[in-house]
Amino acid sequence: MDLQQTLSELTSLPIKDRLRIVESLWNSIDAEAPVFISKEQREELQRRIERHEKDPCELLTWEQVLDGLRDRR
Repeated sequence: MDLQQTLSELTSLPIKDRLRIVESLWNSIDAEAPVFISKEQREELQRRIERHEKDPCELLTWEQVLDGLRDRR
């Protein structure tokens, strides 16, 4: 299998199909699989956790997140 050719073919699909593929791939990853993150990613996660703990009410609903993404388009 040629990964570059596969990626090229996948990226030519309509967005709806690409999203379904992404979801399917994500769901295929075992929840117990180890995840390796960089030092910078770990620091960012810690920063976000601390921010949330300071103000747990500062959350967005999924609909608000989607609306914000749509507004950027």
